[in-house]
Amino acid sequence: MDERSQRDGTGPVRRRPAQVPPGRNISTQPAPDRYRYSIAELEEQTGFSSRTIRYYVSKALLPPAHGRGPTATYDLSHLLRLRAIQRRRQEGVLLEEIKAELDDLSDEQIADILEVRTDPIEDRWRRILLHDDIEIHVRERGGQPRNANFDKAVDQIVKHAQIAIDDLDRGMS
Repeated sequence: MDERSQRDGTGPVRRRPAQVPPGRNISTQPAPDRYRYSIAELEEQTGFSSRTIRYYVSKALLPPAHGRGPTATYDLSHLLRLRAIQRRRQEGVLLEEIKAELDDLSDEQIADILEVRTDPIEDRWRRILLHDDIEIHVRERGGQPRNANFDKAVDQIVKHAQIAIDDLDRGMS
């Protein structure tokens, strides 16, 4: 059944879900890290040799690389964990203790401990399509934590708008 017959009352009215353009993260799950590092880049960033990095992987202080051989890549998790290892080694902590600490921490927690920013600092716009002719844009301010109250307010606005649009579609305006 096409959308026109739904609006004319000849069929049930179905709302299209709010849409967000590709590449925008609206879930509560963090977006996967799209940046990858070569072993040489990790060496440059941390000062650890490739041999030491591979040793840490073999001792499960770091997850395995993505891929094998010269094309293997590493992600933000590797970089954060290497920096945490570096800091703890400078404090004289043994590798076994560092491993135990890191096993209990997420990447976000490690970034907080290291006081490292991992999310983008630029503002992003989230597009919510309510109707073919109506959409709202919500700014997600870069460099600031998400505000749960603001997110709830946006959800309420969307719900109220959907009710008004449904009434319009049924001819109740």
